[in-house]
Amino acid sequence: MSLLVQNTGRGFDVKNKTFFQSVLCALKGLAYALRTEKNYRYYLIITLIFLIVNILTNVEFYCYLFQFFITMAVFACECINTAIEHLCNKLTTEVDTEIKLTKDIAAGAVLCWGIVFFVSEFIFIGRALLC
Repeated sequence: MSLLVQNTGRGFDVKNKTFFQSVLCALKGLAYALRTEKNYRYYLIITLIFLIVNILTNVEFYCYLFQFFITMAVFACECINTAIEHLCNKLTTEVDTEIKLTKDIAAGAVLCWGIVFFVSEFIFIGRALLC
């Protein structure tokens, strides 16, 4: 599997040659996040628990669809947060207030979607239990 390396005038740019290579790199990134990021694993476990609860409480189909999109948003934000953290750590190992702020803002995006995740789950489960 070879990568296309181009001199862009700003240095060398490494790009995947095919769509398949792009997907493979993305899957490797997801696997890395799952192996190394405890919050990613927590969200995965919580998602599976809520899936079981949703099945037991007979939530409606559209709730599964809606929750799928919310879950993917949480995982995507967690991946972006991890990428930002790695990039910031590569820039400097010293304490830097701007880098800390950057990391905190990225973590805030994950928190926002996490709140949406939990609120929507409680609404779906509550609605299913009341019907």
